Amino acid sequence: MLINPLYQPVAGHDFTDVIADYPLGIIVGSELMAAHLPMLPVREPDGSVVIEGHIPRADPLHAVLAEGREVLLIFPGPSSYISPEWYTRAGLPTYDFEPVHIRGRATMMEQPALEDHLRRLIDHHEERVRPRQVGPDATTSAGSSGPWRMDDSTEESMGRLLSAIAGFRLRPRTVEFKSKIGQNRPADEVPTTAGHLSRMRHPDARYLADLMNRVTTPRDDKDPPGR
Repeated sequence: MLINPLYQPVAGHDFTDVIADYPLGIIVGSELMAAHLPMLPVREPDGSVVIEGHIPRADPLHAVLAEGREVLLIFPGPSSYISPEWYTRAGLPTYDFEPVHIRGRATMMEQPALEDHLRRLIDHHEERVRPRQVGPDATTSAGSSGPWRMDDSTEESMGRLLSAIAGFRLRPRTVEFKSKIGQNRPADEVPTTAGHLSRMRHPDARYLADLMNRVTTPRDDKDPPGR
């Protein structure tokens, strides 16, 4: 992936944040097979990061992962159209976006590790879509006391799922993170662009607006070559 040197992430925001916020990634094998799968970054005790996921055993890419062949993980991340009407200086239409590319070889999980992975993945999503409430009056629209947990499933349904999928852990060999959030424009234009993004309906635009408001990288007045 071509990465312009200007497009560096803001402090306190790295590729693991993008994967955590946009966990539906794409696994691409060398045979140009691809699968769209939810994955999560997991921080190891030594500070390193591994990517955890699971895949249907019926998917041809399961064999690729199980054989330890190198794959490419693509996390598209947030993206939004940028209109030149938002600029005070001449410009062209473009996109701001934050993709992550990771290459590596996977190792497969045993069933206890797979169950732990599913529990973490479910909790990660449930906490985001319906944060757990506390207190005597805490309820949700569904009338439950909090997010759905893996233990809420029936033993039969979970057994069917576990028999049909395989878990994997991938330790990145390379990580490419492109954070294109307006760093190629003059500094005084970034707040204006962020303001327009913050008023758009799509949550990706608001996500990028927040990042743009945190940018501290110096910019040039000329749009540099490359995307």
